[in-house]
Amino acid sequence: MKIGILSMQHVRNYGSFLQAYALKTTLESFGHQCEFVDIEQGVPLPGLERNMRYLVGMAFKRYFNWSTVKTLLPRRKYTKIYQKRFDNEFLPELGINKHTFEKYDLVVIGSDEVFNFNQHTSYGFTPQLYGDVRNAKKVISYAGSFGTTTIDVIDKFGVRDRLVAAMSKLTAISVRDTNSLSVVKDLLHKDPSFNIDPVLMFDYHKYAKDPKEKDYIVVYSYPNRIKGKDEINAIRSFAKIKGKKLISICFYFPWCDETVIPHPFEVLGYMKNADYIITDTFHGCVMSIKFNKKFAALVRESNLQKMNSLLDQFGLSERACHDITQIGAIVDRDIDYNPVNDLLKKEHIKSIDYLKSNL
Repeated sequence: MKIGILSMQHVRNYGSFLQAYALKTTLESFGHQCEFVDIEQGVPLPGLERNMRYLVGMAFKRYFNWSTVKTLLPRRKYTKIYQKRFDNEFLPELGINKHTFEKYDLVVIGSDEVFNFNQHTSYGFTPQLYGDVRNAKKVISYAGSFGTTTIDVIDKFGVRDRLVAAMSKLTAISVRDTNSLSVVKDLLHKDPSFNIDPVLMFDYHKYAKDPKEKDYIVVYSYPNRIKGKDEINAIRSFAKIKGKKLISICFYFPWCDETVIPHPFEVLGYMKNADYIITDTFHGCVMSIKFNKKFAALVRESNLQKMNSLLDQFGLSERACHDITQIGAIVDRDIDYNPVNDLLKKEHIKSIDYLKSNL
């Protein structure tokens, strides 16, 4: 069977790479041919245009708003290395530019925030991401997420009818978080399947490449996230008490001891061997859970929906840090991973069954 995967595969992001690789490899393990489908250009919704004003604002926020002259150059240097490695090594390895099929027997939409139009993307709003795929005999989704797109946001932009029309073409719908579950119920009046992210579904343990470093805490975040003095001081204080160095994966933080830009499989190794993980990203939590690590999740407005859903699903809501003064107590608290791992095994079987039954 010729299968296309419609995902966020072009994004320079470790989580996006790992979820795309996991889904593609899983489908290929069933004996099928797989390649990625490019997102068709849509129309930017009012207020979500990726114009010059937005781009300048993002550059200022990322590089200038909380940078000094001393930190601006190294931050830019690491960003360039990160972008170059993704463009020249990681994304080609994923096979994002391999397009050999004119038509697909099946297209799988997912995972990641494929249903989230409430962001400034280069492609805008496109019905293709919701099921209106013209060159496919059959279309399903797997662990798709609406991200920050709620029913209120959908009605605010007046796209309910267009979403219903596109998603009604899906033979089967699978989502990965409770907000997405609620949105699909509201739009289509039916229950979608609830499945775990491909990174949790896939056996990545044999892919993880161990680093040389020991006695460290991983900081897994984005450039414009951990910036407040209280947050930084609390994290540094905990690291000092524990005698651990702070290693930031991908992005440069002057208050961390080291910044690394490894291969995605090496990222897994850094996570697997970390003494603690501090993150404010969905896949940072996913990898923490996968490798049974002590971790703290900094929950913010931008990640509230998906982070809370993930933590609640695995009975780990106490790992959410809403008060930065409590981060040390949260990250150092023991976790009984036995029920978590039991649930992961059940969810793995459920996910494989969902994919196989809908091929």
